[in-house]
Amino acid sequence: MPVDPYTAAKFDSSGPNNNRYPNPFFDLANNSLPSNIKTLFKYCYAFFHTDPFLSNVIRKLTEYPITPLLYESSIEEVTRKKYDLILFEKLKIKRLLIEAGLDYNTYGNCFLSIFTKFKRYLVNTKTGRKYPIESVAYKFKNFKFFYNDPELGEEVECFIEDEPINSIEALKIVRWNPENIDIDYDPINGESRYFYSIPGQTSKKILMGDKHALRNTPAVFIEAIKKKQKVELDNKTFYHFKRPGLSESDMGWGKPIVLAAIKKIYYLQILQKGNEAIAHEHIVPKKSIAPANTGAIDPLSQMNLPKWTSQMESTIQKWKRDPNYIAVFPIPISYQELGGNARSLMLTPEMKFLEETIITSLGVPLEFIKGGGSWTSAAAGLRQVENMFSIYREQLLDFLNHFLIPKLVSFLNYPEVKLKFKEFRMADDPQVKQLMLQLVEMGKMSDQKLLDSFGFTYEEIMKEISDSRDEMRKSSIEDTKAQAKAQGEAQVVTQVYGIRAQMAAQREQLNSRMTKLQEEVQKENAVIGPDFVKGVEMMAIQLMYLPPEIQIPEMASLAKRAPTTYGVVMETIQMYQNAGVMPMTGEQGNPQRPGAAAPNQKSPGERESNKAKPQPEKTKGNTRGEPR
Repeated sequence: MPVDPYTAAKFDSSGPNNNRYPNPFFDLANNSLPSNIKTLFKYCYAFFHTDPFLSNVIRKLTEYPITPLLYESSIEEVTRKKYDLILFEKLKIKRLLIEAGLDYNTYGNCFLSIFTKFKRYLVNTKTGRKYPIESVAYKFKNFKFFYNDPELGEEVECFIEDEPINSIEALKIVRWNPENIDIDYDPINGESRYFYSIPGQTSKKILMGDKHALRNTPAVFIEAIKKKQKVELDNKTFYHFKRPGLSESDMGWGKPIVLAAIKKIYYLQILQKGNEAIAHEHIVPKKSIAPANTGAIDPLSQMNLPKWTSQMESTIQKWKRDPNYIAVFPIPISYQELGGNARSLMLTPEMKFLEETIITSLGVPLEFIKGGGSWTSAAAGLRQVENMFSIYREQLLDFLNHFLIPKLVSFLNYPEVKLKFKEFRMADDPQVKQLMLQLVEMGKMSDQKLLDSFGFTYEEIMKEISDSRDEMRKSSIEDTKAQAKAQGEAQVVTQVYGIRAQMAAQREQLNSRMTKLQEEVQKENAVIGPDFVKGVEMMAIQLMYLPPEIQIPEMASLAKRAPTTYGVVMETIQMYQNAGVMPMTGEQGNPQRPGAAAPNQKSPGERESNKAKPQPEKTKGNTRGEPR
């Protein structure tokens, strides 16, 4: 890198010994390049926050390749929930990776450390007792802690003692500002040592005895402030993202991506300043009016020009107050505009070309930033960008799987897992995806590989399919139950109405038969009322509801006493039995459905007619037969 910036004297080439272009291979921008990496970081910071399209390029390079994180193999649900909690809810891992990527693509370096919070105690040097620092009214003088011990009745010196907190709430990841980092690189063995220069603001808080800073700043930092030294960062808890670069004197540092474009950015700044000057000078035209020289009248010799000027100024003021004012001039007026030609002078085409050159120098296709291109997976430029993203993603996975996860396993005693990014593709290729579908059908590719290529998570898809099948199975069972219930109810209704129709037909036949036998039955049963058919049915129903021990003798008695009536009653009973129903007591023609019990039906032992009643003792002897 160039070592010294140019000065005003170098820029001025009027002297005999000054040369604005001392080297034919260099231009003026070479005289302004930063002389060290820390100065270059200041340039990168300014470009990122002030240059809109450069900031857009860096953000897209950072955010585009970061896809959702997945677990490489199936793990237990409990372990998954633990890691989901710490990675996605507590550490906000995706946001952390984006922030690390912004540092990586802006500075070419990103420095991260992981540590756990601690609880600080003050230990009494005389009694050995320790107290939480937030509960003690201490004083901080000359980098020593003092507090008034109520037991000793004097001010005693204390030293600090820190106890780490092993919980996910206490776990933190810190990004270090590259401007405060110094690297001691050993070119022999390729190892680096990292030193942190404590910012002046932090040192000022410690020197002023800020309670919050004294409670949370590690002891090694307080000691470094005391000795005015740098803090060496522990490689075990420190990770360095570094952009690949050339072998050079400062190989410990990665070089920013904007370094290749910094001269073009300088040239672009010159054009922007030119456009700014053109806009100030030429964007608004300058207007002028004068008396016109018509040839017949010479304004210079025949007119009082100061008076004419005063009248014109007055007329212009009237126009401003009343746009409809009509002015009368004795001679014609000439009007002329100066400037207003900023569009033709603007350097917009050159600036657009420079912007495209800068984007290309950053190593990305123009369509990736501005869009509008026809993208296919066969495009060589996109393949190059995809390879570049692949290298970047490998660095992120190395940080996750070989730095962050082992630290979580060590600090929190979690089971070890391995993370991966969801499949990343620069472009969708329908032909390739169709070929993959055919390979899966032929059994030459796994479903997991196919789903990964489409951007889906295999475990999530399998779980969704299983849940969908369970829902479909439950829905099918419910539908089958509903259909069976509907069919059963329909069969019951059909059977009921079939029974009614059957009984109606049988009753009609029975009524016809009983009409023919009406006289004989009435002669046998004087008790039957005028409604002959109803009386016979009631007799049949009464017999059907009698218990067997009573029913049989009653039927035998009826057969002996009134054989015709017995035959008609038995036909009625046979009608009900063939229909498979029990008639309801007191109701005719409305039998119950099969299996239903008659209302208010009592068991044989509960009827009054079936209960044995005590008979009074006889006092008179037998009138017939032999005495007993």
